[in-house]
Amino acid sequence: MSLITKIHKLLEGLQAFDFVGLFLLRLYLFFVLWYAGIGKIDTVDKFSGYLGTLGVPFPEIVSWLVIIFEAGGAALLLIGLFVRWASVPLLVIMFFAGYLVHYDNGWPHEANGIEFAAIYGLMLFLLACLGGGKYLSLDYWVSAKK
Repeated sequence: MSLITKIHKLLEGLQAFDFVGLFLLRLYLFFVLWYAGIGKIDTVDKFSGYLGTLGVPFPEIVSWLVIIFEAGGAALLLIGLFVRWASVPLLVIMFFAGYLVHYDNGWPHEANGIEFAAIYGLMLFLLACLGGGKYLSLDYWVSAKK
């Protein structure tokens, strides 16, 4: 057996640990989204006003929805419960944040561009498609498919 084939088999074996990668995605996004959500609570009036200047309808209601989805979705991602359900509204928030706030600034995050919104969106898309993973997710333990 050639060295390349042995390495390939070894790398294929890493699939048994795919749940660790999904957990790490969830953990990272928890910190990002939790602090984004709770950070808006003290300045909700300022955030609502900013959304109003962007042309968002009902900015007061949307502000609270964003806070609830960011903080609540972060908590759900952390424990791995309803991961797919939580990822979808968070993905929508990332899309609109990227489009309304960051798009005109280009790509780099140093210029307040869409880089982070796009990366977080990709991470959330993976979680929406793959779920929370095995073992380290409550979705796995409450699911009938084990």
